[in-house]
Amino acid sequence: MSEQSSPHGICGLDLEAYLVRAEEFHGHVSPGVVLGGFLLDAAWGRLGDTPYLNAVVETVVCLPDAVQMLTPCTLGNGFMQVLDWGKFALTLYDRQSLTGYRAWADRQAIAKVPAIAAWFLRTGEPLPKEEVVRHIAAHGPGLARVAPVRLPQSLKPTEKVATGPCSQCGESYPLRLGPVCLACQGQAYYQPA
Repeated sequence: MSEQSSPHGICGLDLEAYLVRAEEFHGHVSPGVVLGGFLLDAAWGRLGDTPYLNAVVETVVCLPDAVQMLTPCTLGNGFMQVLDWGKFALTLYDRQSLTGYRAWADRQAIAKVPAIAAWFLRTGEPLPKEEVVRHIAAHGPGLARVAPVRLPQSLKPTEKVATGPCSQCGESYPLRLGPVCLACQGQAYYQPA
């Protein structure tokens, strides 16, 4: 067994294959994308296969890539919504029945492993990410909590949004955002060069 080997697989992949995919997709093997894989595996394993899979991710870091890497749910196709709640949690659900499973990082289980706690709970001097990944791999599914959930409605918007040209810049934008686009309302993240 290599240093990264684990008795735990992630969504049908052995850990080695998962780590290769993570590096290719995420750009590097981060503790968050590995922990995210175990959360995804825990929720999907309970939900089972459905052609109507949707995902909700409650953080903008690492976890969305684990979902996009292993499921058909992406930001681009709208089957994954990302909420910037800062919580390391996700929900996988069937968009027809609106039932699914929410999985989250178990603080109590993480607190019992100092190497993971130093990284996740910010309780000490963080170790090199490779060492944290090794500890996450060793503890795998025990770091996730899972509960069944029901969504009152799908988070994927289904209505078509009216668009039109901004009267100031001429670019197309959703008209529901006001008389001019958000950039022309002063919310631009850029300045013309």
